[in-house]
Amino acid sequence: MAVKPNLSKLSTSWTKYDVVKMINVIGNDQLSEYKGHEEMINQPVLRAYLGIGSEDEETPPYFQKVIMDFPNERKLFAMLAGIFTHHENILAFANTYSTANMGGKYVVDDKAKNKTNMRSALVESGAAPTSYRRKQEVPYSFVKLFAQQDIGQFFKDLLKNRLAKIGHSNDEINVSFYELCYSYDFHKAIGLNKTQFKSWLEGKSVYQIKEFKFDLGTFKDKYSSNPSIQVQQWLTEWNSVDYSLPLRSKPADHFFMFKIDIRILKRISDVHRRKFNKTAGTDVNVQRTLKEDRSLEIKNFVHKGFPLSTLNDRDRASEENQILKMPGFLSTAILVNIIGPGQSRGNSKIKDEDLVKITEEGNTHMITLPEAVFSEKWNPELKPIEIIDGQHRLWAFDETEAIDGQFEVPVIAYYSLDRAWQAYLFYVINIKPKKINTSLGYDLYPLLRTQEWLENSKDGLKVYRETRAQELVEALWTYPESPWYRRISMLGEESGNISQNAFVRAFTSSYFKKTRKGTSGIFSDVVTKKEEEIRWVRAQQAAFVILLWDAISKALKPEITKEGQLGWVDEVRNDSYSMSSNEHELELDKSFVSKSSNLSRDQGVSGISLFSNDLFYTLANEGLIELNDLEWESDIDERQIQSENIDKAIEQFMSHPLYNYIQIFAMEVIKLDWRTSSKYRGSGGYREVWNDLLQIFLKSTNENFKKCSEILSPID
Repeated sequence: MAVKPNLSKLSTSWTKYDVVKMINVIGNDQLSEYKGHEEMINQPVLRAYLGIGSEDEETPPYFQKVIMDFPNERKLFAMLAGIFTHHENILAFANTYSTANMGGKYVVDDKAKNKTNMRSALVESGAAPTSYRRKQEVPYSFVKLFAQQDIGQFFKDLLKNRLAKIGHSNDEINVSFYELCYSYDFHKAIGLNKTQFKSWLEGKSVYQIKEFKFDLGTFKDKYSSNPSIQVQQWLTEWNSVDYSLPLRSKPADHFFMFKIDIRILKRISDVHRRKFNKTAGTDVNVQRTLKEDRSLEIKNFVHKGFPLSTLNDRDRASEENQILKMPGFLSTAILVNIIGPGQSRGNSKIKDEDLVKITEEGNTHMITLPEAVFSEKWNPELKPIEIIDGQHRLWAFDETEAIDGQFEVPVIAYYSLDRAWQAYLFYVINIKPKKINTSLGYDLYPLLRTQEWLENSKDGLKVYRETRAQELVEALWTYPESPWYRRISMLGEESGNISQNAFVRAFTSSYFKKTRKGTSGIFSDVVTKKEEEIRWVRAQQAAFVILLWDAISKALKPEITKEGQLGWVDEVRNDSYSMSSNEHELELDKSFVSKSSNLSRDQGVSGISLFSNDLFYTLANEGLIELNDLEWESDIDERQIQSENIDKAIEQFMSHPLYNYIQIFAMEVIKLDWRTSSKYRGSGGYREVWNDLLQIFLKSTNENFKKCSEILSPID
């Protein structure tokens, strides 16, 4: 007779301090030492956290991935894993301590050792402030963990492990996973409602529900339905525009104008920047990274007007300066797009109940908001309005703040406007009239890189491609960890096997190429099957190129490619080429830097640039890797690619599956015979290199690379 599942089977003792120690063991990536008994810890506690049966068992993949890819979230993840080592923890957090707002308040009985250990664990994990280490009541929050996308998928695997431990079969778990979790109040134990719980475990970010300082419901009568003016704006000659191109289907011949309280507008809007959910991505990227100081400047202006808003805090508060106070009017319209039924941003799809609806009532069009907007519990996966222009004005306000008076803003709203047209509006509003660095515009709104209408403008795509290619070459030459550091002839005078011009040509014809048929440039065009642009900024583009060549150079180090493994390598290592006095070059293998190796010459650089672009483009196009996982959070420098930003990008890339592909790519690339020969001479040599690399990758042991190679066709 089958034994009935029982939550009490999770019963690891919390009276031992080792339950707290495990938070730091996982957080500091020390599992191998403790599993191997090099360091001492209570082994039943270690096994309970990991969900394994013996120390000899391999660390489960869900812990391996968290430790490798989420260094800043390891401790909080371990904290949640610790809660789920004992049934009493789960029940106490679900029924007593946690609220439905991603945290709660833990109450300690100093006489109970398990209670004080739980308090210490909350502090050690970062869920509670250090100052509460001795307090009776300990407020805690798991918000930082839940705001992190993808990590929830690994916690889902951990919960599957716990369900199996208490006696559920694999079939039960696979078929009824969420129903089982809800029956045990797992979602309540970690302070999530059911919607948030499922979203997070499916790899999406979820955010804390805010507490409003005013009665949100009082706005329902006033702003539930908003009268608007329909503005017709269409010339017959516009019908000849090509609307068949990706992401720019024919727009409506009108837009709407209405007014609304700025807090309500912020509440129903998303600002789609470079940030997005990996499995629930946002595709538009209308805005640059939010500059908080800009929003603060606007906030000061709203409350104090000009010029009082420009003074420092002390002078602004000075009694004698109060005569300078003026109204801070924000009279220019905020430009938005209303998302239509069934539309998605990445894998986040707008729900019917979250739609903004437009209806015609006589001569007036009514903009009707979702009813749930006026409930504090509304927390949609995708909000119904996206901001095209005006994010800093919106973010000058807290949607939960009480305002003494009224503050409505004018809104111009397009309906179901395709993303390329949003990019166009952003460009003509923010870049063209203001003479902003045009190349920067392609980072602020990466979809601009794909637009044909910019192709022939004097400051358009050609400038972007050539300027950016030159910037990347300069980064290769100036970044100290680059294998091309000081090894490119930048002005035609320095020693070097390859010139700056050759590199620029190689990059513009590969990473920045425009091809609607077949592969396109991963830095400049749309991934056709997903209809999205790769949204890397300059520092990320530079990091990719540097890491690619760094991996090739490291693959050729003697400790990796030993004597006798590759004949061409042995031959080049034994040639008469004498290394230059360049200190950095002396650290590289002769097979990489020698004049006898095409890897240091135009044919190698161009051939590898072309093939790597096509292969990684195909990898992304086939959905085998998500390159837009690599979200950029720092401000963009308008003048140069800074080394510190390349550092950040490289660190980011190294914790992403892309880095593993780069390393495999390098090990395959060096299998080609790179000795200089007549075979690769002239511009035709690039095609020969590409075709020869294709033959190598068709035999790759990496199934995804092999699959992509089979999709690519030889170049005639």
